[in-house]
Amino acid sequence: MRLNISLVIIIIWAYGQQARGQEMLGATLGNYAGVNSMQLNPSALHNSKQYLDIQILGMDVFIQNNYLYQSKEDYSFWNFFKTGYEFPVHLEDYGTEERIFYTYQNSHNKWMFLNQRLNGPGAMFIWDRHAVALTTALRSNVSMSNVPQDIANFMYLGLNYVPQHNINYIINEKFGSAAASWGEIGLTYSYMLYQKRYDRISVGASVKRLMGLGGAYLAVDGMDYVVPDDSTMIVNNMDATMGFAAPLDYNTNEFVSGNWIKGGGFGFDFGVTYTRALRSAYKQYIRRPCEARYEDYLYRIGIAVLDIGRIKFKTNAQDYAIDNRSSYWSDVNELDFESISQFMDTVSYQFYGDNNASYRGDVIKIWLPSALSIQFDYHYLGPWYVNASLIYGFPLSKSSIRRPAQLAITPRYENGWFEASLPLSLYDWYLPRIGLALRFYMLTIGTEKLGQFFSISDFTGMDLYFSLKIPIDKGSCGPRGPKGCPAMDKAPSVNKKKRKS
Repeated sequence: MRLNISLVIIIIWAYGQQARGQEMLGATLGNYAGVNSMQLNPSALHNSKQYLDIQILGMDVFIQNNYLYQSKEDYSFWNFFKTGYEFPVHLEDYGTEERIFYTYQNSHNKWMFLNQRLNGPGAMFIWDRHAVALTTALRSNVSMSNVPQDIANFMYLGLNYVPQHNINYIINEKFGSAAASWGEIGLTYSYMLYQKRYDRISVGASVKRLMGLGGAYLAVDGMDYVVPDDSTMIVNNMDATMGFAAPLDYNTNEFVSGNWIKGGGFGFDFGVTYTRALRSAYKQYIRRPCEARYEDYLYRIGIAVLDIGRIKFKTNAQDYAIDNRSSYWSDVNELDFESISQFMDTVSYQFYGDNNASYRGDVIKIWLPSALSIQFDYHYLGPWYVNASLIYGFPLSKSSIRRPAQLAITPRYENGWFEASLPLSLYDWYLPRIGLALRFYMLTIGTEKLGQFFSISDFTGMDLYFSLKIPIDKGSCGPRGPKGCPAMDKAPSVNKKKRKS
């Protein structure tokens, strides 16, 4: 038996491949980001140079890990598009199996993050001090965090990994995994709370109705074990919980169609943005939103908390726990599980002597990948800007999807028809990356990992995204003042005096 303590996590990940996301910096940061800007800060809607922005379709796929890699000699990005292509394989150092990936053998704990997002139809609308957005999305996330090297090796290479035999591993730090696929419908509202002279403050919030398609989690609080040989495992103590909800018949592992929604919940975003404008506040007399003029700025500072919430799975859900129990596994190589139910019954019997003793209920809760988002955007000169952003994930529960940190500096050039940005980011505080994003009016395509297109380093993950929208700029229609007179801007008297002098 392959000791794969993330068996169900992988099942949910495979199920979630229909959705497609990391931060999409090239599509969310600029003044033409429109409806996409609320993915980093709901109060950023007021930053837009459009008063109306209609989302047609957007997609992002991102995966990164620090354990498995494909050698740069074997890797080519374009191989993914070759029909019938077979990836090169190599023999294990121990055992007889062939594998595509190599493993990093070091003292660092292992992690993996898969973030996929498919943005459906949506729209943003600005009227005076008010901005609203309606969005739809299909999302899928998988995270594995703080996994010890020895556990990662046994999970991937099996119990026949000889260098770890006859070592008593005592793990006191927590590690685990979480995954979920869900659809969401979001409503965002932003309000210009303060506007005086050169200062602007906008606040915003999003509420998202979540429809869970599948989810799973594994949380290990502690573990003490020994693997004497490739067929024996002695667990001196284990403290862990595990749950899953999937569109499967757990007795046969067959896919079950019909009721796609396995659970529901709500997610929330909250944000605030301060803007230092280039021009003192003035009153715009407009009768139609398209008459509004865009106000330029020197810099902006935004802060937000994202994805606060969880999905409660109540359909076809199972929850289990092993509370500081021991077990002895012999003849592991002869074990052959035909279903998830058989596997869970065996685990329960091994630890409790009862097939059902580890069962805790028919409800599980998976928490969203919550994060703190901070943005600083500086208008350097003309169409040239530079942005600094920090995304810092924080878990709200042991069954939370954990979002790795990302720090990015993004210079960009933008105008109405073309935009180019070059994100320079540090992922999880130590992985440097260079990205590139290009916008051609309605279409944005980009990546935060440009090196994936070239075989300059080992392949450990990828990132690609695009966004297709219909933008309608502020000031796109002629002004109509009261009673048919031309619209006028009423600027503060201090500005008038300056113009006379």
